Amino acid sequence: MTSFFSPDGTIDSPLQALGFALAIGLALAITVKILWRGVAQIGLVGMIRQSFNLDMLALFALLQLAALNLFDHSVRPLVGVFRPEVGDGGLIENLTILLMLFPVILAAERIRQRNRDTAFGGVSLAITALILVLAFGEEVSWGQHWLGFTPPEAVMRTNLQEEFNLHNYIPPSTMEALYYALGLGLLVLAARLGSVVEARRGDRVLMPLRALLVLSGVLMCHDIFQELAELAVIVTGFLIWNRLDEGRLRFREGPLRTLAAI
Repeated sequence: MTSFFSPDGTIDSPLQALGFALAIGLALAITVKILWRGVAQIGLVGMIRQSFNLDMLALFALLQLAALNLFDHSVRPLVGVFRPEVGDGGLIENLTILLMLFPVILAAERIRQRNRDTAFGGVSLAITALILVLAFGEEVSWGQHWLGFTPPEAVMRTNLQEEFNLHNYIPPSTMEALYYALGLGLLVLAARLGSVVEARRGDRVLMPLRALLVLSGVLMCHDIFQELAELAVIVTGFLIWNRLDEGRLRFREGPLRTLAAI
């Protein structure tokens, strides 16, 4: 079954292609459900008007990058857009690590403004910031390529890509299985987002966020999109977090609101 999550980066591995096809089928079913309900609630004109906002612009940008990702993989490498397998760099990875740090800055500002009415408390913001800083460090191999230092011999001998990080100790097939499971989880969350959070009255923010979750989930389900999938998840997570922080969204369940406010 390890060929289901093929570490060679090909899209034509039969079991991997089947898994990706299943993910796309689930994504299409969720998308039809979202569009059907949206048209029923606000009409076609309302759906078109709702398309002109930051969330939908992010979705369109990610869709274009997904098309470029396919071109990069199947036609010709786009040097400078997608990074090489070993090393850091490229437009997509640089955007990802910048967006990892941006919420950290906002979280620090929210903690400083203790009297500000917000959905998140100091502890939850500090934990979020810590997770993002750790993810940032892992993504850039803790500055190995920026600073030009050579990892210790033990790391060079045992690390999959001879880089100073922990995630490269995970076998590729296991990593891809984790990404696939996360992708399916994102698709389920897209379908059930309305049962987790609710929008402020008159605010139609859920539909574009669901669409972003669907796209992120699909990209997570095949290894050739993993670099772009990380960017999509960071963008989507930040937008959902920011909508909660702005008060445009709120958790439906009291325990979730209490936990976030700690």
